[in-house]
Amino acid sequence: MTTPDDRTQVGSILGHRGEFFRVLQQTSRTQSAVMTIAPGADAGPEEAHGGDQILYVLEGEAVARIAGREHRAAVGTLITIPAGARHHVCNPGSTPLFLLSVYAPPEY
Repeated sequence: MTTPDDRTQVGSILGHRGEFFRVLQQTSRTQSAVMTIAPGADAGPEEAHGGDQILYVLEGEAVARIAGREHRAAVGTLITIPAGARHHVCNPGSTPLFLLSVYAPPEY
């Protein structure tokens, strides 16, 4: 049975370019959001989530430190952060970093 919050959701990602963090869609099993990180800035303090987090770099470049290892990510890179892994994302570039982030399951 489909609940009202689990119905098909369609929306624009690019229309939110420039916003630091914006939840776009949410169901009982996932949450998708976009994030823009200014040049030389980061997404905030290191953290861990109870579910997996998937990042997709839409514009710019990222350095993602996951469980103590650094990974460089350019446009088109997909990063899966396993549940419970400590992680931190920053923008080492000279242009804004624009990311799509999917949390499964969502953390409310």
